Amino acid sequence: MLHHVYEFTARDGRVVRFEEEGGPATTVEGDIVTVHYAEGARIVATARRPSRAGLAASTVGVLAILGVVAAICVGFMITYHDMSSEFPFGDDTTESVTIEGS
Repeated sequence: MLHHVYEFTARDGRVVRFEEEGGPATTVEGDIVTVHYAEGARIVATARRPSRAGLAASTVGVLAILGVVAAICVGFMITYHDMSSEFPFGDDTTESVTIEGS
């Protein structure tokens, strides 16, 4: 497996060194590469290009899961409504009962 070690200077002047597996085989020591990183107390960096396709796929996946959850909720509501109209639970109906005594 290909393994690269990158080093760069962040905007605030800190020197950051990180390792990354699976980089391009054409990158050799001394090459200049673009590094993408998030600033903060702990810098997280990568030399890989952000993948718009991967971001779109994960967004579609989350929306699909939310759609399934919404469909299950709607199905439960419909089933509950049908069951409650078939068997009136807790309705305030009173019935008159005549008790015949001896």
